[in-house]
Amino acid sequence: MTASAQAFTGGFNAPVFDAQATFRAVLDAFARPGSIVPLTGRTDPPKPLPPLAADILCALADPETPVLLGTARGDSTVAADWLRFQTGAPATADPGAASFAVATDPAHLPALSQFAQGTAEYPDRSTTIIVPLARLTGGDPVTLSGPGIKGTRRFAPRGLSAGFWQQAAANHAQYPRGVDLIFVSADAIAALPRSTAIRTEGA
Repeated sequence: MTASAQAFTGGFNAPVFDAQATFRAVLDAFARPGSIVPLTGRTDPPKPLPPLAADILCALADPETPVLLGTARGDSTVAADWLRFQTGAPATADPGAASFAVATDPAHLPALSQFAQGTAEYPDRSTTIIVPLARLTGGDPVTLSGPGIKGTRRFAPRGLSAGFWQQAAANHAQYPRGVDLIFVSADAIAALPRSTAIRTEGA
């Protein structure tokens, strides 16, 4: 299949049902930060866009929500064309203009502070960052607390860049402003809203 043809295939087979199922899983993940929520991929997007990241964008993105794919260079034309066909969402290379971003190379994710942070009046005008990882367990653990967590919850996704958790803690410190994060693996998702406090091991 040619690259141009890929842009028109691989979307939801049952758009209403698939979008609703994905949306419910995302809501569940945000309601219970750091919990692993199983989710079956329903799309077949072009690389480097992972299926569950594509599913989330197909459920949430629209023509009014610019999406950053990959790095700030915006390096995936075929994936951007696919997403535009499936959702109408335009691509952007500017982290500060992105409603959604997919960190297809999480080890080189731009600093969280570079993304849209929202404002005091409109904190929802911030970026939701989707971070694909090989596993949502087995990494360096952190302790989460806040809304949706009874007491504390341990969370240990694997494959994040050095210093990521310090950035995430600083992101929480400016609540209600700040970005929201969705971590995806091959078969599950987990969310980290800006309202969640983060404590690293030894802190």
